[in-house]
Amino acid sequence: MGLDDEMVRMLVAYGSVVRVRQGWYALPHADPDAIRACRFGGRLACASALRFHGEPVEDDGVLHIEMPANAVGRALEGGRHSVRAHWPRHPSGGNRAVVDADAAWRQWERCVHGNHRRLARGGRIEGGEIER
Repeated sequence: MGLDDEMVRMLVAYGSVVRVRQGWYALPHADPDAIRACRFGGRLACASALRFHGEPVEDDGVLHIEMPANAVGRALEGGRHSVRAHWPRHPSGGNRAVVDADAAWRQWERCVHGNHRRLARGGRIEGGEIER
């Protein structure tokens, strides 16, 4: 954005932008699930990404995120949440906040056939399922 630290702090204080994590900011109307995924160190994936892209996928209350291979577990804000982490060998297409729809459909097909691991132990994302 080309703003100095003081201006960013003012924008956050006035609610014009939301601090997602260190060095990452979003507009207040940004998708809340995308913000949560980024706070965990990943991005929307699988069913969560499909819903983001407007696909008719049932909301099971689970936040699906794609984690980078070098990610470390982060504390979950607001207590225990139901999170399903996808750990691919190579990053999927998309942007920093959400995988593209084609990648999300591939993840969803694997996920519904049991190639996943629900991660919400002790309020931390731990371990990881490898999508291959």
